[in-house]
Amino acid sequence: AARAAMTDFKCSVDENNKSTELPLLRVGGTVQQNPHMRAFWASTISFFLAFLGWFALAPLGLDVAQSMGICENQLYPPEAHPKRKAYVKFTNLKTGEGYCRFGAEADATDCKPDPAGSNTSKYDASVLVACVCTGGTHCKTTLGDAGVASVASTIFVRVALGTLLERLGPVNVQAALLSFGAIWVAAAAGISAEWNYILIRFFIGAAGASFVTNQFWCSLMFAPSIV
Repeated sequence: AARAAMTDFKCSVDENNKSTELPLLRVGGTVQQNPHMRAFWASTISFFLAFLGWFALAPLGLDVAQSMGICENQLYPPEAHPKRKAYVKFTNLKTGEGYCRFGAEADATDCKPDPAGSNTSKYDASVLVACVCTGGTHCKTTLGDAGVASVASTIFVRVALGTLLERLGPVNVQAALLSFGAIWVAAAAGISAEWNYILIRFFIGAAGASFVTNQFWCSLMFAPSIV
């Protein structure tokens, strides 16, 4: 009878009803007939969505920094603070042109004057990008702190998931992680200051723990030779 029950699955299974194959396109059948591939694709898609939300703000960091007004050229306009180290050391990656027309001093405290002795300004603020956020600036520190917060939260959540997965199961835990993460991804539209940017990155990081849920979920459905 047990053997007959096993043949009802769309996938070949072992004595523990774990799939011994991974037919990616075999998605038909009911929940009872094909729980293995349903679990595989549900975990894969949810994992992708979780990481999409987790890393969504990272490539938008400069735009978010500019909206918060923490870029170096917003805090210290180059016209009033031409000798800021972030400017003196700045080189536009697209054009290859530097802020210092004739090069910078060895200690990067100022730009060199025109060796020909002309009255041409030694500063060229036109090469600066919309948001100067290079190393050593307040902007770069803020983005770095937010990144650390995002990783820190997922570490704590991953530790806690061990007990939660045993008690609630991977489906419920994954749904909870995605729902929680979605709330904070939506809240990112309202970022207005450094503290809420870091806080939102911290809470979104919880979604990154979906990796643990996927491992547990797939280990329940697939034989060790597949996992």
